[in-house]
Amino acid sequence: MQPSSSTAEPPPSGERIDRIAAAGARETLDRIQGSELVGTGAVNMIGIDAIADKLADQWQRKAPRVWEHLERELERTLGPTGIFVRLDDTSYLIAQPGEEGFAAQAICLTILQDVLKFFLGELRHGDINVRSVSEIAGGVISSTPLDPIALRKRAAAPPTAAERSADGISGPLADHAPAPKDWQPPLAGRTLSIPLAPPKRPPLNLNLRVEPVWNLRRGVITSFLIERDAGPGPFEPVDWEEIDVATAAYVATLLVEHAQQGGQLALHVPFSYATLSTLRTRERLARLTRPVGDAMRSSVVIEIDGLDAGVPPSRLIEVVGLIRALCAGVLGRVRPSKSALAAVRGCGLRGVVALSAWLAPHADHGLARLKAYSSMARDIAPNVLIHGLPNADLIDDATTAGFTHASVVADAG
Repeated sequence: MQPSSSTAEPPPSGERIDRIAAAGARETLDRIQGSELVGTGAVNMIGIDAIADKLADQWQRKAPRVWEHLERELERTLGPTGIFVRLDDTSYLIAQPGEEGFAAQAICLTILQDVLKFFLGELRHGDINVRSVSEIAGGVISSTPLDPIALRKRAAAPPTAAERSADGISGPLADHAPAPKDWQPPLAGRTLSIPLAPPKRPPLNLNLRVEPVWNLRRGVITSFLIERDAGPGPFEPVDWEEIDVATAAYVATLLVEHAQQGGQLALHVPFSYATLSTLRTRERLARLTRPVGDAMRSSVVIEIDGLDAGVPPSRLIEVVGLIRALCAGVLGRVRPSKSALAAVRGCGLRGVVALSAWLAPHADHGLARLKAYSSMARDIAPNVLIHGLPNADLIDDATTAGFTHASVVADAG
């Protein structure tokens, strides 16, 4: 990307000002600039100019293949909470709600190095282009180059105790970043019981719990899941509206707390398909979360619950498009059947989610069931998640089976 000309004072050495006009990129930039991601060092840029230079006259013809490969690597490495957008033929902007400072820079470096080695067959210092974004405003991006040698050396060194966050979730922080504020108590293990009284239905209790979500490729916790169950006794589909509304209210409270106390946050929040596909109930959720809209768009992934073979693909495409503007990404909880998975193909989901209870990974032939689901789901979306593993030891089985992310019941050993 070529720097834009300007009559203003020249920027500091190494700083670059880019003006983005493309509508799709502007939409993503507008979403990021209203969040705290830039201030925490979670936003960076990478450039693949070296690949374009190597391909020379063949670049225009082969560029789509390069973009597809790079975006697949971004999806796999960043996971469903990551945000990225191609700014022009050779530049990508990457935002990572679950990371900040050096940790975010190191991940960008790793992705770029893998792609350069794949297409160039070698890795040269001059080909590595990683930039730290210092400001986004009105489609204008200010960024400064990062020293790839220093980044690589630091990435190879184990983090010091001071570089680890208080809860052990994130990687090392940038030298210039202030120490993160403690946010206590930790999210993992939080529980909340809410009495509900659905209209013309027996009362029930909604139980919310927070479970850590592991990025299995990187072997670290990068986000949290708000999981729900309700009792006593069975509940009807008509109860989902009140369950989802109570969940949205809790999420809004949590995001306000986060804004007041600081720290890193990336949340997975389930809502039922029945609620999200109805205008009245969807607007009810939107009203509850509107005061924390910026945080929703930068830190929250919505998981659509209740997807099976009976969901019309055309309607799901519409729902995904509508709620995508409200959050950082959309996943789907899809029942383990070929027909259910086939129904969500091409609907715009960034990930497919299975519940552990569906696959019983702890029982006989559990690994085979994990592998079968993962194999089918990988053809549909770049991220394949499993939630509610009853035992942390099963993370290894989920990794072997090909899942990209897994959550463990908060009190599991």
